[in-house]
Amino acid sequence: MDDITLKQAKLCDAPVLYKLLHQMACDLGKEHEFKGSSKALEAWGFSKTPAFESIIAWRGDVALGLVLYFYEFSTWRGANGIYVQDLYVDVAARGHGIAARLISAAIARAVNDRDAIYMRLAVHKENDLGLRYYEAAGFRPISVETMMTLEGDAFTTKVKGV
Repeated sequence: MDDITLKQAKLCDAPVLYKLLHQMACDLGKEHEFKGSSKALEAWGFSKTPAFESIIAWRGDVALGLVLYFYEFSTWRGANGIYVQDLYVDVAARGHGIAARLISAAIARAVNDRDAIYMRLAVHKENDLGLRYYEAAGFRPISVETMMTLEGDAFTTKVKGV
């Protein structure tokens, strides 16, 4: 697959991002948890202060995969980093180094734009293939007590308490 090109996502790519993210949720058996929309991607990824960036892997006019990430700061490292929210390659296109190229492109952009020194991501514990891939790519598990989320009514109540 020498004809794969990587391009930074633009506003007009929001429907493509949505399609790939929805497919990822389906492949993980978690389509019932997927609540994203093309409109949300447009609003939050392509505004004056975007919440994320994304790179899409293309073969001609067919999108084969994406990496969606945002920047973060580590107080412990005293440096900028990059957090990969989503990395996905279509099942039919796997095994051709596309994920590695997407990761490298995101790292290059983070280093050039933000002097980033690390990349973090989370993997669904049921995603054995993903876990094996990331470990083979050089990622290592970090000791995190437990990742937790505050959302819904509990989140809204906290906002009202301020």
